Amino acid sequence: MGQFERRHFPRVPFSAPAFLQKDSIITFGEVRDISLHGLYLSVRGDHKPDEDALVSIYFLNGTSTLTITMPGRIVRTGTDGIGFASPHLDPLQLLSYESVLSFGYESPQLMEEFLSHAGTLAPGKEGIVT
Repeated sequence: MGQFERRHFPRVPFSAPAFLQKDSIITFGEVRDISLHGLYLSVRGDHKPDEDALVSIYFLNGTSTLTITMPGRIVRTGTDGIGFASPHLDPLQLLSYESVLSFGYESPQLMEEFLSHAGTLAPGKEGIVT
């Protein structure tokens, strides 16, 4: 890590539509990368570090949508987005959701089974899965 590098965990490229909710204002954005307990969200607006917010990530496949919403905090701002930290963000869980949806499952029962066991993929995580 460089002298000015403050990241604790490596980033993984990741792309998904998302919404940032802060002070009852909802702004559309796109997740650019994820790490353990963090993500970078390309989003417009006036944001400041240390503001509490919610991020909702959307996984879309045909008529199916999986939404994960997690509370956290804006930890840094950039010209094109924000760094967001949440103890509920687990990149392995997000990659698992993305993988299940990308296989183009035929049976809705597969998705129901997956969601019924989603909580066991990352024990202790308290994000909301809908």
